[in-house]
Amino acid sequence: MYITEIQKKIMDAFLVVANESNSGTRITMNEIANKVRMTPQAIYRKHFKSVIEISDTIRDETTDDIIKAMDEAFVKDKNLPILEAIAREVIPVMYKYRFAIRIFYHYTEYGDWFSYIGDGFVECASPFLKRDLSDVSIARESLLRLYVRIIIQILLQWVAEDSPAPPSIYCDEFLELCEMLHLSDYFDRSYLDDSL
Repeated sequence: MYITEIQKKIMDAFLVVANESNSGTRITMNEIANKVRMTPQAIYRKHFKSVIEISDTIRDETTDDIIKAMDEAFVKDKNLPILEAIAREVIPVMYKYRFAIRIFYHYTEYGDWFSYIGDGFVECASPFLKRDLSDVSIARESLLRLYVRIIIQILLQWVAEDSPAPPSIYCDEFLELCEMLHLSDYFDRSYLDDSL
């Protein structure tokens, strides 16, 4: 997806207006236009057809980059444990998009975004879920979705804070939380060859 410099400024203005709005009220094109010193008509005519198109573009850009980071986490360094790879690859990308994610997290109209991210994460993580889960009576796919939701919630709780810790600090905290929850017990890179 190609985004022009002006479109990026308009998207940034949307995020500023949304973050300034504590009540979750509807964002208008007038508010966005005022932030970028343009008329609403100029935005409509040349850049975006609606405020929804702006938010959809932000959502798509954020999602694409997070899914790409997840893909990287699962294939980049074969010797790195999965959760460490997620910490290295996904956490910095989520931090980069923290203002957008905070909006997606706090406003219910973006609820489907979490399902989309979760589906992408499940697809990436599926080959790494350990095969021998005989001590658990939940179906493998359901168990995988449960673990993915837990991991995503850990990440979202952090990044949706008003002032989240930078990735250099949070990566260790994320890994400690995952260890406390024994999440590393269920993922293993050695299963990749068996699943392809």
